Amino acid sequence: MKKALTTLAVAAATVASLAVPALAAPKISAQSIIVNPVQTSLSARVWVNRDTTGNAIPNYRVGDRITLYTSVNENAYVYLFNVNPDGSTDQILPNRYSTRTGNNYVKAGQTRAFPAVGDQFTYDVSGAAGLNKVLVIASRRPLNLSELSSYTQGSAFATVKPQNQQQLAQALSITVNPVAQPIPQTDWISDTAYYNVVR
Repeated sequence: MKKALTTLAVAAATVASLAVPALAAPKISAQSIIVNPVQTSLSARVWVNRDTTGNAIPNYRVGDRITLYTSVNENAYVYLFNVNPDGSTDQILPNRYSTRTGNNYVKAGQTRAFPAVGDQFTYDVSGAAGLNKVLVIASRRPLNLSELSSYTQGSAFATVKPQNQQQLAQALSITVNPVAQPIPQTDWISDTAYYNVVR
């Protein structure tokens, strides 16, 4: 089965956050990226197969296959999202297609590819031309994504509820900083990679 990745346009947004006593709140950058303002020893990287540094913005054409990679320096739960040009978001990981049990748990020093060898799907670029954003959130503790995304019956990929980047960033801020049991800010980190879809 093929899973199409679509494109993204980076929209400017205002800084928004939830206040938690005695903790600095997650920040939303001008590019609508959730950022942990607290220094942590946990680090995560995300990149695409045409740029192993994660710093360039490689080009893909509609129909090209794309592979996303991530690595962490400590054992962590990894959550991958692709933000499309209209601000809608695809949740890439976790999903129901990956062949591994606990498919979003990555061990320290391990590089994971999505899709991985043996997975029963591919990512094929589709949609409008433009800039795409791939966002990884790595957390020492599992995150509860029930307010952010949900699976429909028979669906292998979850549908992300927020309709635009700003809403996604705010929802992720709430996910890592829930009112009931906030995740310590030293326990999560984010990273972003970009790619262009060209015609």
